[in-house]
Amino acid sequence: MSMMSMLGKMAMGMVVAKVTSSMMNNNSSSGGGGIGDMLGGLMGGNNNNASQGGGIGDLLSGLTGGSSQTSTTNNDNGLGGLLSAALSGQDVGTPTASQEEQARTLLKAMINAAKADGQIDAEEQAKIVEHIGEVTAEELEFVKSEMAAPLDLEGVIENASGIEAEVYLSSLSTINLDSKEEALYLDKLAKGLNISEEAADAFHEKLGVAKLYS
Repeated sequence: MSMMSMLGKMAMGMVVAKVTSSMMNNNSSSGGGGIGDMLGGLMGGNNNNASQGGGIGDLLSGLTGGSSQTSTTNNDNGLGGLLSAALSGQDVGTPTASQEEQARTLLKAMINAAKADGQIDAEEQAKIVEHIGEVTAEELEFVKSEMAAPLDLEGVIENASGIEAEVYLSSLSTINLDSKEEALYLDKLAKGLNISEEAADAFHEKLGVAKLYS
């Protein structure tokens, strides 16, 4: 399994863990359609609120979609198209070595963001691993190692060259933004990636997440 394919399953596992945790903490009946609708809004499924757009999958595709100038494989959708397909559980074909490395960077960014409010607890880790699916021992060890590693915001920023918006969106998809620590993390991440306050808030609005700056 490629890192790009693993990214899609990892994303779903982390979103399921975060959404489930949020729903259990809120324990409110006023939230609408439940976990299915919440996941659909984040991952790009059908959503009753059409003005929110297509979720993270469509946003990522829109950022870098179109033909890749360096693509020599049978996949000409560019990084954005591959990410959108991976996050939707579709076949991503054969990503280039560069795209595989970018997928690795996004995986690290997502796992790191999940630790913004402290750590990924044992229950969250179990849910994440459960939804990764069939992976090699090496890939599973990579995920477990990243979950156990200390928070490394500087490392995420350092490796985000050229995919700054994708790194921010992927990080945002794993955060509930219901704590001061998570808000501070996203603020530092946006500043480190040179993403303006206006652009960051626009990303939050498209994903239906509380804005940081307005």
